[in-house]
Amino acid sequence: MTRPPIDFGTDWTNAGTHRRYGHDLTLWVAAQPTLAFTDAYSRARGLMVGAGYSWTDRGHGESRLLPCWWNTGVTFDADALRAEVDRVVAEAAAEREEKARREQERHERDVASTEISAPPIRAELARLLAERPWALGRSLTEARDLAALEAWTSWGLRAAERYLSNAKANVRRAAERLGRPAPALWFARAADPAVRVAALEACQHLSSLDTDWAADRNSIGWSQATCWTGHVLSEREALDQGEGAHALALLQGHRLQLADELNVRLFGEAPKRRRRAKPGAPAGALLV
Repeated sequence: MTRPPIDFGTDWTNAGTHRRYGHDLTLWVAAQPTLAFTDAYSRARGLMVGAGYSWTDRGHGESRLLPCWWNTGVTFDADALRAEVDRVVAEAAAEREEKARREQERHERDVASTEISAPPIRAELARLLAERPWALGRSLTEARDLAALEAWTSWGLRAAERYLSNAKANVRRAAERLGRPAPALWFARAADPAVRVAALEACQHLSSLDTDWAADRNSIGWSQATCWTGHVLSEREALDQGEGAHALALLQGHRLQLADELNVRLFGEAPKRRRRAKPGAPAGALLV
């Protein structure tokens, strides 16, 4: 026999002569491992090895082992080998099919059971996505993908409950922050109703810019440190003195995103803005 007796659904290449167990033998290497070869080698290893089949790192340039066949010159019953290979490969395929069938049945039972308790959680998640997506933070994309699924499993239900719980905690932390005493400087300035009106306007402006809910550091909208509190303030119809003071404390770090006129109303002056260098100017050069 001069080439592999069974091809296992892949191409084989003559890799030349190689030394094995003290003998120079012709080595054939498969183009890739197939499920049929793996099944046969794991379930009928004795016959496979006796016929010359194995795995090798020789005769090819890949970093993994590939199926191989050594032309040992030893006589073996090719028909018996093929019959056993056909049997074990069919056996393995049947076991995988049965496992897939049981898994599908388990999945269907899981979906049916989950759909009994899912509707209120689905509704709450949909409401949160529509009204307060910022509260989900970095889980926003995953929550949206989950809400779009037609059917949930128990895993999906647990994930939705986790997203909702985390979002509530984020809102609660923002409320707790607003409940703490504000810095005296900002509290005194927030005594002016006009300043509080400007603060609410500025918060709502930043929230309108904050389309990524601070997921990216792009200097647009709120930062990760101010996101939740800033959005909570933006939802107010009006700010009291304490809320206004907290708003000012948050807004001072975002002054460059606010119009000069709004900065004057908030802080009494516009911030100094860096002017952009002319195109082609040396690094560090500024417009005059």
